[in-house]
Amino acid sequence: MGPRSIAALLQLPIEAIDFAAIGGTNFASLELMRSNDLYSDTFQMIPKIGHTAAEMVDYVNHSIVELGDKLRCRQIIISGGVKDFVDGYYLTSKCKLPSIYGHASPFLKHATEDYEKLQQYIELQLNGLSLVHNMLKAI
Repeated sequence: MGPRSIAALLQLPIEAIDFAAIGGTNFASLELMRSNDLYSDTFQMIPKIGHTAAEMVDYVNHSIVELGDKLRCRQIIISGGVKDFVDGYYLTSKCKLPSIYGHASPFLKHATEDYEKLQQYIELQLNGLSLVHNMLKAI
């Protein structure tokens, strides 16, 4: 979503906006893989169009100032291309609206293993996020 889309969505009475930014799971690419060759060849560039999560955070922050009292949606889910807890911390810290982040691919990778490995991965992610939060707030 670009700046105009973000601004329009922030004016709606919705709970949150999920970025699904470029760099994450690309559902347009998945659909093209399921299509015939002519369709796939014709639309192959479409999945490459988009904005990063960092760009979208900037659009949100700019829109907050521009919209003023018209702002109705006040929560953000930052997803798409978030590589790890450091990215997540950086993006949620930069966003001027309350936000959480998601990075599905690593979680799905660990979810295909046994439950204990998934639990361990989640615990390590939470510990890493806490560590980064404490390290960087001192700067």
